Parts: sequence; C-alpha cells; structure tokens
Amino acid sequence: MNKEILLVEDDPMIARTLTMSLPYRGYAVSSVRTLKEGLQASADRRFDIVLIDLQLPDGSGYDLCQSLKERSPDLPVLIITARTDEKSAVHSLTLGADDHIRKPFGLDELTARMGRLLRDEPSSSAPLCFRELTIDMARRRVQIKGTEISLGRREFEILALLVRRQGEVVTRAEILDLFPDSLDTFDRTVDSHLSHLRKKMRAVVGERLRIHPVYGVGYRLEGEEGIS
Repeated sequence: MNKEILLVEDDPMIARTLTMSLPYRGYAVSSVRTLKEGLQASADRRFDIVLIDLQLPDGSGYDLCQSLKERSPDLPVLIITARTDEKSAVHSLTLGADDHIRKPFGLDELTARMGRLLRDEPSSSAPLCFRELTIDMARRRVQIKGTEISLGRREFEILALLVRRQGEVVTRAEILDLFPDSLDTFDRTVDSHLSHLRKKMRAVVGERLRIHPVYGVGYRLEGEEGIS
C-alpha cells in the first residue's frame, strides 16, 4: 500500500513535479497551497508524512509544523526550505520537525529522507525501563512515574538510546548516527533535541531523572535511587 503524503507547497512547479513523480516511488500525494488548507487536510484524514514549505501565502511553515506536532507528535514532518543558514535549520527542529531539505533538491534525496523517517519499527518490541521510566517501543509511548510524556520522533529515539545504554556515556556522534539521512545535520541540533527532552522530563520528576552531560564526550542517563 502506498504511503500517504500531505504536501503543503505553494510553488506550482514544485507541487506539480512531486505530485506527478512520487507515485512512481510508492507514495500517494495530496497537495495543498496554504497553512489553513494544511491544517484542514491533516484534520480530515491520516497521513504517513507531511512535507511543508517554510514560505506559505498565509503564514509560516514553522507555525504549521508546530501545530501538527502538538496534535500528533509521532507524525513525521519534513521541512522544505530555500534558506541555507544554520539558524533556520535548528529552529525547524526545535519546533518538532524531523528533518529538513534545501531547495533545489533531487527526487532521490527527498525519497531517501522520507524513507528514513518512514522506516519500519524495530523488530524488538520489548519495553525499555530505567527507574520509573518506561518506554513502550511497539506503541512509541513514554511514561515516567505513570505519567505519559509526549515526545517527537527524534526525542523518542534519543531517549531510547540512552535507556538502552543506561549507566554508559553515549557520544554526540552516536546520537547523530541515529539520523544518517540528515546529511547536513548540525551539531547544535543535538543540543536542541536534548534541551526539549530534558524540559519534558523535568516537568514530571524534576532533576531526579536527568540526562547528564559528560564534558567533551557525550551524555549519560542518571536517576536517583529514590525513584527506583
């Protein structure tokens, strides 16, 4: 069955090219032009992935990305941008985008990035646990002390890696290796994802369960015995 794509792009040439080409790569494309239409389309039906251009006639792709992620944290979102600065890329990721691609781009690069975001779930669905943190890998849900926290796709994968390696230091390079399709991933995006992850964990258990930076090396998941 073809994967369902919502394309939010106001450039008629790009929209037409992707709408005509992607079905040959196994994707069914629904194309809209505006932020408002994107919100409505995503509310009316379920999509497997959303592609969003940053510059929309009635608003910013940033706002649409944030709204979609608040509604469906696990929905993969790929930002399309003509901007080349690092700040724009980092800002997209802080709002929950799973990846971004710069114009002009080729169909092979786009489908490679989408394929990575839509990859199959890990074969092992056994839950991961650390103290009172539980990760349901099959359902992609995280609970701390019985309270579910909503994580973006990359935040989820970073936390799962830290739990698998509990007690050990995970290097920044290992975290970046989680996303090999992001050819131009900036080192600062690791800081951005970790900052959001820490904030969400802190809201539930304060500093009793924390991601501890190991200077010059990486990060280690730590927890006080009091919450075990």
